[in-house]
Amino acid sequence: MVEAMGGFFELELRRGQHPYPHARAYNLARSAFQALLLAQQARRVWIPHFICSVMPDAARAVDVEVVRYGMNDLLEPAALPVLGPREVFLYVNYFGLKDAYIRDTLAGQYGGALIVDNSQALFCAPVDGIPTLYSPRKFVGVPDGGWRVNGPCDLEQLPPGNSANRFDALLGRLANGPEAHYADFQNTEEALGTEGMRGMSAITTRLLNSIDYDEIGSRRRANFSQLHDALGALNTFKALDLTPTAALCYPLLLKDVQEAEKVSAALLKQRIYVPCYWRDVLSDSNVPTLEQDMTRRLLPLPVDQRYGASDIARLANLILQASRTS
Repeated sequence: MVEAMGGFFELELRRGQHPYPHARAYNLARSAFQALLLAQQARRVWIPHFICSVMPDAARAVDVEVVRYGMNDLLEPAALPVLGPREVFLYVNYFGLKDAYIRDTLAGQYGGALIVDNSQALFCAPVDGIPTLYSPRKFVGVPDGGWRVNGPCDLEQLPPGNSANRFDALLGRLANGPEAHYADFQNTEEALGTEGMRGMSAITTRLLNSIDYDEIGSRRRANFSQLHDALGALNTFKALDLTPTAALCYPLLLKDVQEAEKVSAALLKQRIYVPCYWRDVLSDSNVPTLEQDMTRRLLPLPVDQRYGASDIARLANLILQASRTS
């Protein structure tokens, strides 16, 4: 169809630069995962316990058997399985901090049978030849969207999703703040789960192509570094390399559940909202104790591009004050 000219204006957006121009685009990262499993004709996928339930659910929805595995305190598999025919291994690049382990250990061990979940690691480049999933909506204000880099090239092009009715929470937060529109956010998340496998919508594609990713990455790295300088002594993630990176969050693992609950409550009183990653593991009796304990003690602190040095200083000071009284 010939491109239209003239008439009323669409939403004005700048031209940015796509971080992964050769990626296949989907409505969600879980859709990218499902399409990949189908293209690989996978019959079984190994998935960590320490992950959101949508990923194992997505695999089961396309008739792929799911086997779960446990982690150690380095957020690495407690044991690496030997894969059989048509088996694949999914590993999460936790907080964007496990690049070296993926590159130096897992890529050599599994090759193309490895699937890297970079949903928490938008700014971590994929390893050549290793299928890699991204969820940009965890890093920027878009209603949906997922990318897959590497893997089969002959996948069928899916019809695009429809994002036009998913802006209530995004626009509402601009106008009124988060509290008045949290229900809108939840409704959007629920609706996304019912759309099924689709390509990325034209709206989300255009929004993602308008973003200055270099600026976002720089701000996230600076915020991460500032938080680590202030809170590193409190953080019991001693085995994890917390070198500043453009991470999803700053993973603050406190000494016990009581301290985590007290600090979280103090932040909530100041309208600082810290999510629980991954709440699903707390209700699953099959999840090892290590993952359940981490879930209870972990505070994923915001480091995103909305905040500058003064915001991060306020956040760190509130945590230090709450910790001293715990």
